[in-house]
Amino acid sequence: MIKKENNKLYESVHNYTKFKLVEMLIDKYKDKNIDNLNQIEQLADDVLTVLAIAGLKHYNELKGEFKWE
Repeated sequence: MIKKENNKLYESVHNYTKFKLVEMLIDKYKDKNIDNLNQIEQLADDVLTVLAIAGLKHYNELKGEFKWE
């Protein structure tokens, strides 16, 4: 039950982070020549992938340091 709730939480954090990334990129590059919003969304996906990789690396290194339940 806790694992299912954690998955929902992780998905919610992922979706909100992606939304905020896309929002920031649109605001930052609204005056630039961008072909379409799909490019911005793809960039946001790429950033999320890097964040996930970095997060997993540090999680694996630090999981013994903290009590994660």
